Amino acid sequence: PAATKPRTFTVVVDAGHGGPDPGMRGPIGADWAIREKDITLDVALALRDVLRSRGVSVIMTRSTDTLIALSDRGRIANTKKGDVFVSIHVNAANPNWKQPGAARGFETYFLSEARTEDARRVEAMENEVVKYEIANSVAANDPLSFIVHDMEQNQHLRESSELAATMQRSLAKMHPGPNRGVKQAGFRVLVTAFMPAVLVEIGFGTNVAEARYLQNPERQHQIADAIADGTMQYLVAYQRRTNAAGR
Repeated sequence: PAATKPRTFTVVVDAGHGGPDPGMRGPIGADWAIREKDITLDVALALRDVLRSRGVSVIMTRSTDTLIALSDRGRIANTKKGDVFVSIHVNAANPNWKQPGAARGFETYFLSEARTEDARRVEAMENEVVKYEIANSVAANDPLSFIVHDMEQNQHLRESSELAATMQRSLAKMHPGPNRGVKQAGFRVLVTAFMPAVLVEIGFGTNVAEARYLQNPERQHQIADAIADGTMQYLVAYQRRTNAAGR
């Protein structure tokens, strides 16, 4: 049989927050500061370059310091027929924790109902951006359950879980912080992306050491490399599964 041309994958890269929404600000107790929107954009741009160097088509939801509505980010992914959606974020400790400045580590989320108090905390924090959106089709106080259980979205939940696990394993090979595992929550940015989709919290900007790590350009490229590795590993495995199933 004639050799078939390798398929070109399309990855949608989403830099969290932007424009009037700075996202997380930290670190706690320092006389200098980082903003989540800056770190996520730097890592997202680095990820774009790494993926393109590997022959992947990349769609950016934003490539400048601008605000994109959470619901529009998923719609961009759908319009461009993305194979996967990866949203980059920086975590922040709950100020009510006993030692909030000590919190460190990385975690990856997929869309489902939050099962832990910490997952609900992160969900609320990342969904708070709706207050900056002038027009948004999903009201800030609407429950997500009816969307989470939508049939079109449910078919992607298992694949999103697999993508999150692959991503987390890849980050664990290089990230100096503790592995906080794969979690699930009702992130609005993932709701309208009808494809395997994850949200990656690449570290705690509220921690002094981790904030320095996250703002270092070399470390940002290493994080981007790890996310690219996880994405490619998932896509290759997914293609094998679909080929074996005859789809």
